[in-house]
Amino acid sequence: MRHVCKICSPYVPGLTGDAHADSDEVATAERVDNLRVLPMRGPGRRAAVEKMKLWENGRTLKVKFLDGNAAVQSKVEAIAKEWEAIANLKLEFVTSGSAQIRISFAEEGFSWSTVGTDSLTVGSTKATMNYGWLEPNTPLREYQRVVRHEFGHALGMIHEHQNPDALGKIPWDKPKVYAYYAQQGWDHGDVDSNIFEVYDEDSTNHTTFDPTSIMEYAVPDELTIGSFSIGWNTEFSAADVQFMKRQYPKAAPAMTEITVGTPVSADLAAAGEVDSYHLAITTAATYITTTQGGTDTVLALHGPNDPGALLAWDDDRGKGANARIVRKLQPAEYWLTVRHKTPGGTGSYSVGVKKRA
Repeated sequence: MRHVCKICSPYVPGLTGDAHADSDEVATAERVDNLRVLPMRGPGRRAAVEKMKLWENGRTLKVKFLDGNAAVQSKVEAIAKEWEAIANLKLEFVTSGSAQIRISFAEEGFSWSTVGTDSLTVGSTKATMNYGWLEPNTPLREYQRVVRHEFGHALGMIHEHQNPDALGKIPWDKPKVYAYYAQQGWDHGDVDSNIFEVYDEDSTNHTTFDPTSIMEYAVPDELTIGSFSIGWNTEFSAADVQFMKRQYPKAAPAMTEITVGTPVSADLAAAGEVDSYHLAITTAATYITTTQGGTDTVLALHGPNDPGALLAWDDDRGKGANARIVRKLQPAEYWLTVRHKTPGGTGSYSVGVKKRA
């Protein structure tokens, strides 16, 4: 029997059979722009609400080993902390107390990680990440490959071959793929959901398909039609670095305060950018929130007193391609998010709130 490549297990706490129904609420409570409101195609269909799993930018994530060899732990920690040079996050390894990322080596032969904030849905004493084949004498390149990959998941990244832009880019020989992964216990459903299916175009920030990404599986030539293969990636690709710097920017300003009667001008300067605003309402009244300018924006209103609660959204009820929300608001805290209608779009706009006369 030929060797089966060692890749992420399809069975992941917080993602598969024991996933918690509140994972979306956990994500939006962590970071207001984890809630995405995007237009849907087709007559009569105006928008879809999607969730991302990113951590609050600038956060310190505590990481704890639940078991394992000290030499292996040391190597995993050193490689994991490479992410600190890319994303505006700090990984603090602790030996006691609570931790958002909890690492085990107990499941031999299986490596996996929850994706981003899904780890918060896993019981506080259970692992959120597992390394099933790392030993003290495992080659350094294998440590780099698997640790960089799993911590990419832990910070919110998906598998690269499930990038929406990967659709049709890999000429899979499906019967051979099913047979190949059956050798490590995967059924057809596992293969479909972990290999063939891609995420919806509007459900995730993404780059163009990058076969050199640390998040890409190896694709053996024997599993494709014609001559096509992808080798084992052990390094961060340029697109990995650029993408994660955009999700966790080191120079990110604090959330902008917006006041009634004073519009704010801003730019959606990068693809996938989301601008967030805090709004304090002190008087009960009907308020009109609008965007202005030539950029096709989508506007969402969150609250009251809960940034993870979507109160209202709009795509183009405003002038031209702008958004407009009319809502009666009670004294409370609210939040606004503004994004471009298309995932790769950029442009300038202004956003303002006024009380209806």
